[in-house]
Amino acid sequence: MKKALSIVLLLLVGIIALSSFTIIDDLGRPVKIDQDIKRIISAAPAVSDYLKHLNAEDLVVGVTDWDNNIEAEKIGNMTPLNLEKIISLNPDIVFISGGFQEKELERLEKYNIKTIVINPLSINDIIRDTVLIGTIIDKKEQAIKLSKNLRERMLNISKETSTWSEKPTVMYAMISSQNISSIWTSGTGSFMNELLSIAGSLNVASPYTGNNGWLSVGPEFIVSKNPDIIIVPSYFMGDNSGIETLKSASQFKNVNAVKNNKIFSINNDKASQASPSLIEALESIYEIIKESK
Repeated sequence: MKKALSIVLLLLVGIIALSSFTIIDDLGRPVKIDQDIKRIISAAPAVSDYLKHLNAEDLVVGVTDWDNNIEAEKIGNMTPLNLEKIISLNPDIVFISGGFQEKELERLEKYNIKTIVINPLSINDIIRDTVLIGTIIDKKEQAIKLSKNLRERMLNISKETSTWSEKPTVMYAMISSQNISSIWTSGTGSFMNELLSIAGSLNVASPYTGNNGWLSVGPEFIVSKNPDIIIVPSYFMGDNSGIETLKSASQFKNVNAVKNNKIFSINNDKASQASPSLIEALESIYEIIKESK
């Protein structure tokens, strides 16, 4: 009887051991996952996009005030995080992004809150993180299927545009409050630079870089680079403010994109987050460039 009981206990220990595993997050940190993840706080809208694509909305108990991807209880700003609110929701795990949110890691760990940092810098990183997140939340099979779909869509575009003998020059321009004195654009090291390249264009800002590849430029930059196409983010349905700002600025009247009416907008929610929706932004940019050739 004792021997049989010992065997049962050993089997139970083995099952428990097999149910735990260790992942490496985007900061290179080993994190042990030793329980079923049933309560998630997504402290970054980009992470919520992954969870939405993996049909895991029902696991999310909290999101930031800036999150348009998943409906869940609001926890406040992305930084500083409201730790009291987070603790009250009793999460199994908290996802944060890299960059400016990394400083939150120490605060969360102080309260023994299991935290994963997601910080993709390229489409390949996004595909990898899709599987990583799926593995953590026990949706690995679905995540692998999604990652294959994302990669296939990217490669289909890349294969076609690689055969184009001529490629237009393009600039991605983020204009704040109709102020053209400081325009943010995407240089080397940004995921948008990668999108513009895969989509079949020559990014006029690719020789430059900044924080995560983004840099601020003035109107003289646009005039000197004279892009064939300018793409701006649209912040809501029917938002043409970026297009109208560029068209109405006298400094740009001789810029090719303005002269030839080649200023286009794409959905900011899809274009601004390094997450699965970025592939939709890639497809939108590809269609713009293809139709403008």
